[in-house]
Amino acid sequence: MTGPLSFSGADHPPAPAGSQQARTGLIQAALMDLGTDHDADHGAIHDRLRLICIATLRDMGIDPSDTSYLDDLILPLALFIRARARGRTGAYLVGIGGGPGAGKTTMSRLLARCLQEIDRPAATCLSLSIDDFYRAREDRLRMGFKWRTLPGTHDTDRIADFLSALDDNGATIAVPRYDLGRDEPLPDEPLIARPAICLFDGAMVGSTLPGYEVLAQRLDFFIYLDVPTPLLRRWRFDRERKLRQRSGGKSGFPLRRMQEFWREALGPSIDKWVRPNAQAADLVLKFDAVRAVTAAYSPKTMRIFPDGVEK
Repeated sequence: MTGPLSFSGADHPPAPAGSQQARTGLIQAALMDLGTDHDADHGAIHDRLRLICIATLRDMGIDPSDTSYLDDLILPLALFIRARARGRTGAYLVGIGGGPGAGKTTMSRLLARCLQEIDRPAATCLSLSIDDFYRAREDRLRMGFKWRTLPGTHDTDRIADFLSALDDNGATIAVPRYDLGRDEPLPDEPLIARPAICLFDGAMVGSTLPGYEVLAQRLDFFIYLDVPTPLLRRWRFDRERKLRQRSGGKSGFPLRRMQEFWREALGPSIDKWVRPNAQAADLVLKFDAVRAVTAAYSPKTMRIFPDGVEK
């Protein structure tokens, strides 16, 4: 870290808490204090990236009518990551953690599209999830796991192998993929070009539990999405409902099964295994019910709220 996140200074005067000016200044101030330059005029590239993000959201079945999430967070964050990664040897590995439904995969996919476009076609950006490393359902059941998401349901040996290949210029990288809706692995995705940036999302990202610590130790930058548990539940249930609608009921859990999944696995895992990971993050982003960032801070420095008051 290069210093505490704050709004001090003429470049970032305090704005009323909750206003768009406050939210935009919040992210810009946080990223500047973490060591990137936002003084340059990024207007043209912002316009281009915004259109790409809107198309990506539509492809994901998400309403892109409100672009404040893109303008306030995704676009400046993409430029920040690209600045951090430039000149690095090997892949710059960014972790995105947080509870179920926090928006980790959406953020990862949007950032990946932006980062791929910024230096197109020179740079490559890979987006994947720790969920892609789930053991097959039959294997989990044989090991005594009724539900996925719990520690031990991921093939952590394969995570270690993937990270090793990522850092070995002579190795072939095969990216595992997993169909969460059908709860079954997909064929591996071979990579032709080595990624300059790799975005790795998941609830267990950042965990130092045995087997998961190899990923936590390899991260170059770790972002944690902090969302109140009631919102996580609402958003996670909403995601499953939309998945079932789009698939005609062929994918995803029915409501009663989803309630059981949350009660027995997802809900208890949040406080036990997920929230503790925030303390190791380089950047924590707090969200409200409309997915607006209400605070951005580094646990290694101090907490800053939108009104600029340290608490």
